[in-house]
Amino acid sequence: MGISRRHFVAGGLGGCLCCAVPPALANLLSTNLQPLMSQDYAPADADERGLWQACGKLEQDIAESDLVLPAPDLQAYTVEVVERLIGRPATELRVYIMRDSSFNASMTPSGMMMVHTGFLARVHNEAQFAAVIGHEAGHYFRKHMLERWRDQRQKLAITAFVGAGANAAGGYSAMQGYNGQSWIDLANSINQALVMSIFSFSRAQEAEADAYGIGLMVKSGYTPQAAGEVWRQLIDEGKASAAARDKKYKDHAVSAYSTHPPSADRMVDLTDTANEAVRRGLVSAPTDRREEWRRTIAPYMPMLLEQQVKLNDPGASLYIIDGHAREGWTGTLRYYEGEVYRIRNEPGDMAKATQSYAAAIAFPDAPPEAWKAHGYALLKAGQREPGHEALNRYLELKPNAKDAAMVRFALGQ
Repeated sequence: MGISRRHFVAGGLGGCLCCAVPPALANLLSTNLQPLMSQDYAPADADERGLWQACGKLEQDIAESDLVLPAPDLQAYTVEVVERLIGRPATELRVYIMRDSSFNASMTPSGMMMVHTGFLARVHNEAQFAAVIGHEAGHYFRKHMLERWRDQRQKLAITAFVGAGANAAGGYSAMQGYNGQSWIDLANSINQALVMSIFSFSRAQEAEADAYGIGLMVKSGYTPQAAGEVWRQLIDEGKASAAARDKKYKDHAVSAYSTHPPSADRMVDLTDTANEAVRRGLVSAPTDRREEWRRTIAPYMPMLLEQQVKLNDPGASLYIIDGHAREGWTGTLRYYEGEVYRIRNEPGDMAKATQSYAAAIAFPDAPPEAWKAHGYALLKAGQREPGHEALNRYLELKPNAKDAAMVRFALGQ
């Protein structure tokens, strides 16, 4: 039984993190669920051993591909957040930062955690980061993937055991020939039941993962309201994206495969649960560890914003940039604001882009590309001397740029 890659790209990625719940009244979640896996846990039966072996093959292929962003500091930071959440060393955890623009994270029962760059681009503080990581920990510690593995293995009528034959060859071919947009190709070539168990959890499992995650936040001292904030931001981003395209925003949370932001009901449940925990004094001196997050993510923000802007979703991109700018504008944010306008190129956008580039170079963190963009904008406006100065500044900051020869030609050198 075949399952197309498009099916999972269009919906499956949301299964790990954003699988929806049906509309309901606000519901206080249990914050004292217990883990079903210990630090030294080992597979208990043949089904689980087969699942672990499949996950091991997937991890091997992922580790050998260029889908992984080399970011040892981000990997170590993620482990530290998990350890803060669970209150012990997470020796069983291996973290991979995935070059994927979707908002998601996932965790296999063998201890592999995948964190998407699209998720990192949207987070504002460590508490928000912990909220999503804690949700994935809920799937892991409550053994949700094993439940789905057994269910989907029966539904798809395929083997649970991944041998060294055709499946291994398929995994290798996918590793060599994937399109670079997602690691789904690797997983799908190994075992379709594995893909389904990673990408699709039941609504009850999603609710339980929410409960487990916010319980970890309460116990570890994170500001628990950050969990609701994450979903509010996703909903608002979806609305901004729709508005920019003159579309009506639709929350497709009734679909188990929806990639749209989760419903407002889910946001309310998380927020009410967090507020109740604070009211009852269950959180002592809650913190969002905002500065720790900003120091960690700052070196990666240009890459994360460039990835987002290239999606050509101006409504979402401007929403994300403006959200970060509430902490204060930077040269990086102003430059990519200009890039959004330049790429969109609607009436008046080039003037807005020019203003953004000019604002960007006033900041010490302005990327070299901001000087180039500013220089060309000045030349287009007939301001030859300041335009040349800006382009020369670009060459000083980035003398080995791929377009250095073209810039020198523009300068008449």
